[in-house]
Amino acid sequence: MIPDPVKWLIAFLAALVLQTSFVPAISLGNATPDLLLIVLFFFSLKYGVMPGIFVGFFLGLGQDLYSPSLLGQNALVKTLTGAFIGLFNERVMRTDPLVKTVLLIVVFIVHDALFMAVQVLKLHDSLGSLFSGLFFRTLPRALYSVAVAALFYLWEMIPKPSVRK
Repeated sequence: MIPDPVKWLIAFLAALVLQTSFVPAISLGNATPDLLLIVLFFFSLKYGVMPGIFVGFFLGLGQDLYSPSLLGQNALVKTLTGAFIGLFNERVMRTDPLVKTVLLIVVFIVHDALFMAVQVLKLHDSLGSLFSGLFFRTLPRALYSVAVAALFYLWEMIPKPSVRK
C-alpha cells in the first residue's frame, strides 16, 4: 500500500511532466487543460487551507522557475488559489460532482483573474484586456479542464477491490 503523501507527489510530478510535454499536443485551438491546477484542486479539497497554501506555493515556484513570466507571479497565484479552494471546502461541505464542477470553473476564473491582474499591473495595460482575456482564454481553458477532471471523477467512482487479510 502506497502512503498518501507518495501518491500525491507522484500525481503532482506526473501532472508537471504531462503539462510540459503532452498537453500542448492535445490543445483545442487556444485552450489547453491545466493539469497542475486540477491536481491542486483535488488536493486542497481533500486536505484544506494550509496544505493547499504550501503545495500551491511550491507548485507556483516550480512553474516560475520553468516559465519566462515574472518571478513569483505563479507562486503568488497558486498560493492564493490553493487557499481559496481549501477555504471553500472547509466552509461548504457539499461534495457532489456538480458543486465540484462549478467550483473548478470558479477556481480557473479566480486563478486567471489574479494572474492577469499581475500582468496588467506589470505591463501598465488596461482592465479591458483582463476581461477579454478571461472571456476568450480562461473560459475555454476552464471548460476543457473540467472535461479532463471528469476523468478523475470517473476514476474515483470505479469500485476498488477489497483486500482480505
